[in-house]
Amino acid sequence: MFTSLRLPLIGLLSLTLAQAALAADCAPVQSRGAEVFANECGVCHAVSKGTTGMMGPNLAGVVGRKSGSLEGFNYSQAMRSKNIDWQAENIEQLITQPQAYVPGTYMPYMGLASADDRQAVVCYLKEQH
Repeated sequence: MFTSLRLPLIGLLSLTLAQAALAADCAPVQSRGAEVFANECGVCHAVSKGTTGMMGPNLAGVVGRKSGSLEGFNYSQAMRSKNIDWQAENIEQLITQPQAYVPGTYMPYMGLASADDRQAVVCYLKEQH
């Protein structure tokens, strides 16, 4: 029985360690991410659960959410059709150059040039539930 449980337990331990390492990577940039988000993204997006009426969708809980799926927000057909689950990698690609990543998006943002700032924003968004 122990042998049959070994692989799932090793997988669970590996996932837990990977998540802990990722959290540790994000810890030093959390406040920077909040600052960059406020300056670059906060004009159009909120991260407070339940906030509506902004130009962009609310990004509370965006990590893991399907693109173009927040109830009550009017997304472009391009964003609805993208059909991805938002994760760190694709969020970073989107904020690098939104029009290139999702041609036809309504998002009028030119992109965030600094890789460090993009990583900080992604880390910040991961913590917004």
